[in-house]
Amino acid sequence: MRDYIGSFCEEFEYPFDASRFLLSEYDKLSKNESAYALFEQPVKLYGSDLLTDYDEAFGQMDRVSDLTGVHKYTVHLLLLICLTKHAKLLYEKRNISYDIYYDSMSDLKWKLAECRRMHGVWGTCVSGRYPGFFNLTRFALGRLQYEPVPFNNSYEKGGHIINPGDTVLNIHIPSSGALKHEDCLESYKKAHVFFREYFIDKPTVFVCYSWVLFPSHTEFLPESSNILTFMNDFDIISSSINDGYSDLWRIFNKPFQGGTGDLPRDTSLQRAYIDWIDKGNKTGNGYGIFLFDGEKRI
Repeated sequence: MRDYIGSFCEEFEYPFDASRFLLSEYDKLSKNESAYALFEQPVKLYGSDLLTDYDEAFGQMDRVSDLTGVHKYTVHLLLLICLTKHAKLLYEKRNISYDIYYDSMSDLKWKLAECRRMHGVWGTCVSGRYPGFFNLTRFALGRLQYEPVPFNNSYEKGGHIINPGDTVLNIHIPSSGALKHEDCLESYKKAHVFFREYFIDKPTVFVCYSWVLFPSHTEFLPESSNILTFMNDFDIISSSINDGYSDLWRIFNKPFQGGTGDLPRDTSLQRAYIDWIDKGNKTGNGYGIFLFDGEKRI
């Protein structure tokens, strides 16, 4: 498995320092017999299509961390990388293209970088987001990620009625760079084709719940903002305020400590948010929906 980890890091173009560190930490845990037995168990279960309790698997990884001194975020990522070996076979069995496999598993790289920025550790601090990727219910199609979920609201547009319980595609936005609208549009088109079995003879329904859809963005982001362009795709049907600024780490790559003095001001988005907060405003989230006919928003 060590060789596989090395080849995976090379395939997905991990930073050299990250690859070297991950292999070194894998060597460390593999030398501890009891820890390595715990580590291998979910890998073997997944390879036999028997891994069902991911929470238990990551709990075991925490015990591996305790036994070896390898940071738990690193152990979590090493486990996920090992699972990709069988995941690739599952993609092939379902005739899902390598490009979709590559885009989907690239999320590990985005979260590797995010964990490094947030915690100074090569690993992943959001392992709970990954069961869908490995159960093949969540896929990255270009810039965006999707998973079919039941709709919890009622919505009507252009004579099309979406009822509670109807299948919709929930969009996730990975931290993989600029949110360019041309990339999003191309991704919508791919999702329209890939998930066509859920929307036979009707438009594809996309939903998204995210800080990116915070309605007040129209008050403080510039008109040229990629975020505003993305928001314009959606009818935002509900929103919420975060009194504790809980999503700011996504923008600043560090937890909010109650003041803006130590927050980075490297990007126009960061500067706009600091100005908004300094004026006494809150941050929040939005939940949006739109219908897509394969070429454009309805």
